[in-house]
Amino acid sequence: MINMDGRGQLSAEYILMVGFVLLVILLIAFFATDQTEQNSIAAAARIGAANTSAEIGILNTTTRPIRVTRVDMTSGTNITITIFLSNTDLSSDQKQTILAGVQQAIENEGFTVQNNAGNNLTIDTLKHDYLIKLS
Repeated sequence: MINMDGRGQLSAEYILMVGFVLLVILLIAFFATDQTEQNSIAAAARIGAANTSAEIGILNTTTRPIRVTRVDMTSGTNITITIFLSNTDLSSDQKQTILAGVQQAIENEGFTVQNNAGNNLTIDTLKHDYLIKLS
């Protein structure tokens, strides 16, 4: 009877196990980076709006205080981020100032704002298209 060497089978099993573990790690990394991108943009939008609205209140004492009450974000490929403010009686200049602060905060996170048209910001990344607006 011929004695079979078991080392070849052990090497093949090791390669299969390493490949499977690597595949799982890559899948987890893909989904984690997707969520990290969304969280970074939403957090930057909230912080930028909060800082700029506080600045408006400090520079113009006749304006009612403006707070960011909440930030809503849809899911999918085309994501809409809506920033809700406590003071809805803002002038168009004040809204533009808040959007400029949001744009600056997002660009500080390393993202590029493609368009600042009217009361909206648009951002196109490899994974999602974002529309940021004030409510």
